[in-house]
Amino acid sequence: MISISVNPGGNPVARNDPEHFSIRFQICPDCHATFCDRCVAPKTMLRAAKCRDCGGKLVDGSQRQKVNGTATAAFVQQHDEGYRHGAAGNMPAALSCFDQAVAARPEYVAAHFSRGMALRNLGRLDEAIAAFERSFALDPRNPQPMFDIGSIYAAGRDYGRALAAYDRALAAEPRYVGAMINKMVALLAAGRPDLVLPLAEHALQLETADQSADHTPNAVGYINGAKGAALLALGHNSAALTAIDQAINDGPDTADNYRNRATALERLGRAEEAAAARRLADQQR
Repeated sequence: MISISVNPGGNPVARNDPEHFSIRFQICPDCHATFCDRCVAPKTMLRAAKCRDCGGKLVDGSQRQKVNGTATAAFVQQHDEGYRHGAAGNMPAALSCFDQAVAARPEYVAAHFSRGMALRNLGRLDEAIAAFERSFALDPRNPQPMFDIGSIYAAGRDYGRALAAYDRALAAEPRYVGAMINKMVALLAAGRPDLVLPLAEHALQLETADQSADHTPNAVGYINGAKGAALLALGHNSAALTAIDQAINDGPDTADNYRNRATALERLGRAEEAAAARRLADQQR
C-alpha cells in the first residue's frame, strides 16, 4: 500500500511497517497510475522510470496533485472508452479503441492486454495470444497475460502449451495461487496426478500463511478439489475423500467434487452415501 502524507519522512505508522507500506512512490502524468518504489525500476541520470501500465515517464509522487489536476492522455482515454465498450458487450468497438491506443503508444502494456481480452472474446484466439505475449514482453513481471494464454490453450485441450504458459506465469510470480490451481487442473487433464500433490500442498501453505500474490475466491476449496481428484486417480481413496469433503465444505459446490466423492465412497464400500453424492452431482451439473 502507498501511504500519502504531508508529514516529513512519511506517516509514522507506514514508516514503521515497511513490509506492507511504501512512503515513496511515483505517478504517471499520462494515465495517473501510481507505483511504489518496489514496483518500478528507479530512475537514473539517463533514463526516467517507466509506467508499468502505459509506458509513460513517471514523476515523483510529490507532483500527485498537479498530475491529477490534468486530463489523462488521449490514448489512455481511448483505452478507457474501449473498456466501457467491452463491459457493455460491444467487443468490435472495444477492439477498435484498443487498436487506436496501442497505435498511439506501442508500449501501452494494459492496452495490449485489453486487446487480447477483446480478441479472445471475439474468438480470434491466435491474435489474442499474440497480444498477450506482447503485453508480457513489455512487462515480464506481470503474470496475468501468461495465465490467460494458459486458459486459452487449456480450453482447447492443448495441455502441454497450457502448462508451459502457467509455468511462465509462475516464474514471473511464484506465489500466484490462481495459476497453480489452473496448472493442477491441466495436470489432471493431462494424466499427471502425481505432479498435482506437491503443487497442492505448496498452494495450501501459501493460502494458510496469507502469502499468496493474488486473491482467488474459494482458493482453498479449489486446491482441495484438485488434491482430492489427484489422490483418487492414484488410488488413495480415504485420503481423497478427506480432501474432497474439505473442498465441499470450503465451497463452491461443483459437480466434479460430488462425482469424485461418489467414486471414493463406492471404492470404500459405502454405496448408499455414494448414491446420494451422485444425485448431488447431477443436481450441480
